[in-house]
Amino acid sequence: MREEKEKLSLLLVYWIEHNKEHAQDFKRWAEKAKGFDEIEAYEAIMEAVEHMEEVNECLFKAFELINNKDKEDKNKK
Repeated sequence: MREEKEKLSLLLVYWIEHNKEHAQDFKRWAEKAKGFDEIEAYEAIMEAVEHMEEVNECLFKAFELINNKDKEDKNKK
């Protein structure tokens, strides 16, 4: 169980970083869409970026909860 918990913690970090990379790509392509005068597409892509940031907040919260619980468990010993 401990190994799976550590794996989840690492996966959460990976997912957050991976999402940040995607968000950067989304922003870059949103700007290109804006340059093509595709304002609605730009806005839709930027909305996706906002949702990606919200997802990362949730993932980070999960990361903190898992890791803070580990610290609490160690302090009890």
